[in-house]
Formats: sequence, structure tokens, C-alpha cells
Amino acid sequence: MFRSMMAAVAALGLMALPTLAAPLTEVELQEKVDTVREEAGLVALGAVVVDADGEVLGLAVSGERRKGSGDAVQPGDAWHIGSNTKMLTALLYGRLVEQGKAEWGDTLPELFPDLAEDMSPAWQDVTIEQLFSHRSGLAANPATTWFLTHRDSKEPVEAQRTELAQKYLSKAPDGKVGTFQYSNLGYMIAGAAIDRIAERQGYENYEALFLSTLVPEGEGWGFGPPQEGVEGHARNLFGQWKSKGKGSAADNPAALGPAGTLHVPLVPHAVFLSRFLTPGPTEEKLMTPYPDADSDYAFGWGMIPPGKLGPVLGHSGSNTMWLSTVHLLPEQGLVIIVNTNSFSQKAASALNSFSAELAASYASEESD
Repeated sequence: MFRSMMAAVAALGLMALPTLAAPLTEVELQEKVDTVREEAGLVALGAVVVDADGEVLGLAVSGERRKGSGDAVQPGDAWHIGSNTKMLTALLYGRLVEQGKAEWGDTLPELFPDLAEDMSPAWQDVTIEQLFSHRSGLAANPATTWFLTHRDSKEPVEAQRTELAQKYLSKAPDGKVGTFQYSNLGYMIAGAAIDRIAERQGYENYEALFLSTLVPEGEGWGFGPPQEGVEGHARNLFGQWKSKGKGSAADNPAALGPAGTLHVPLVPHAVFLSRFLTPGPTEEKLMTPYPDADSDYAFGWGMIPPGKLGPVLGHSGSNTMWLSTVHLLPEQGLVIIVNTNSFSQKAASALNSFSAELAASYASEESD
């Protein structure tokens, strides 16, 4: 079944922050996580708050790894983060630019010289920035038939992404170039470009380059459904949560990796993102609205209107079984991540509200 990716960035913004409160104690945070999970009817829930130094200010998990198993979720378990992969795919490209292996402003013909001859003229001036900001003109996703036929594909993921690039870049754009249209396909094609850079450096593909050069080893980062610990869930015909296991049915096709199949434990994820709170030039670029200040999206980050705690950047990710929400509060020096292994609209609302409560609890002061 086709797994649509969640793009409701603004809906998960910290729009209605409660009054500032004292930071939660360890016991209070655990009680709150338990309560939110139970009231929202979730199988498992996890939350972490980290400061700009990468120090964990709060961490708690609640519920079962697999519904009905009695196997309690653990703080070190990995969670599928869906489209929250996107900001890290953009960061990987930024690191390649820093190393002189890639360039900002590269156009699709420059990214794909091997495909340029058969590329539609409409793509000639589309840049890597437009892929990362969902303004390339590409469709939201590959055709539904692609999802149905590639979930169990044995073809290398880099070959699958090249085939998609060949197919979609040989014809006119689906939408208007320069106009926002959330696109997993755009990130998959950006991934195909990174595949080529990875190969030139001796790596098999985007995934190998990502895991070998961007994130620390031994922390639990990986692609696809976690192979141990927590499992994703979906409602069955009777409305009950049912585990989707650890196989191909537990995620989108593997070739969608650059757009959203990462998994990672809460703490390593939050600590890694804390570097955006003390940004260098690359991080600054990735957090800057594109193409101008009127945009509400940057490169894998949604721009949320400033409130009493200052500006907020956020994103969400879901493969319709998991849900991960990330919020970055630069003026407060906070990263807040709340995840569940049981996606629903009720879950999305609960995670959004809980993130707002955590922001109010751990913030140091209101913004002017």
C-alpha cells in the first residue's frame, strides 16, 4: 500500500505556547510522557530535550515496543524519523560543498551530466537549492505503481534513483518551477546526485556516504525500519493497533532513503541537531528561508512565525506508522524531539501540544 509522507510542518508548529514554567523534574517528565501516551492511545512515546551544548535536559519513554508484547520501550531504542531525514540530506550535501566535492547553485544538468542529453529543456536552470526547498517543479512522489513494485526490489537503491531521475527529468515538470510543492521525489533525485558524488569518493551510494561521513558510528543510526527494539504500528480493520514488524511492509521502499527512511535513538538525534543552535555557514544557509524571507520553508526545515519564545524551526516525519516531530528554538538554545510508533491525526495533535509544553517548561525566558 502506498505510504504517503507527512509534510504538515506548519500544523506542528509551536503556535500556542503555554505560560513559561519551571523545567520538569525527571519524575514529572516521565509522568507527563505516560499521560500523553495514554490519553492519545499510543503504543509508545518518547521525548527528549537537549540544549546548545548537547546536554540532555530531559529524556523519557513510555509504552511497548510492540503492541501487546509487554516489552517496554527503552531510552536507547531507535525511532523511525521519516521526513526529518530531509534536513540531514541537505546537511550532507552542505558538508560536500565544504569539502569542495559539490557546489551550491549546481543545476540538474551539472548534477547529472550523464542524463543531460535526454533532459527536458525545462530542467536546465533548476538548482540543487530548488530540490531541497521543494521548488523544483517535481511531483510530490513517484507514481503509486512505483511504490507497489519497488517495496521488495533487489535492484540497488542508487540504480532505482537513477531510473527515477531519467524518467522524470526527461519530461516537463509536474508543477511550476519556483513554486512550493512538497516533494519526496525531489529529495530522491537529490539523493541520486549525491549517489554520484559518493561513488567518486569510493562509497557505494548516498546511504553509505551518510552513515560513514555525516553521523557518528555506533549510535544507532540507520535506514529503514529498526531491526531491533521498537516497531511501527498501523490500525487494522477493527481499529486496533497492529505491529508492521521489521520487514519491507514496515516502511517505504528503500530507495526513498534521502527523503525519509532514517531511524535513530532520541538522544543521538537531538545531540546531532544541537549543532544547528551554534551554526556555521552551512547550517545558517540550511535554516534560511528560500528563496527569500517571505518563504516558510528552508532546506528541510519549516519556518514557524516567531512567538513569545522567539523564532522556531520545525519539521515532522511519518511513513504512516511512525511519527517524529522536531522543533528547534534558537533563542532558547533548545532542541525538542517527540516520537511515537503509532501514527494518527490524534497522535499528531498530541505530539504538537506536548512539544509546546516542553518548550514552555525548558525555555529560559520569553523573547522580546
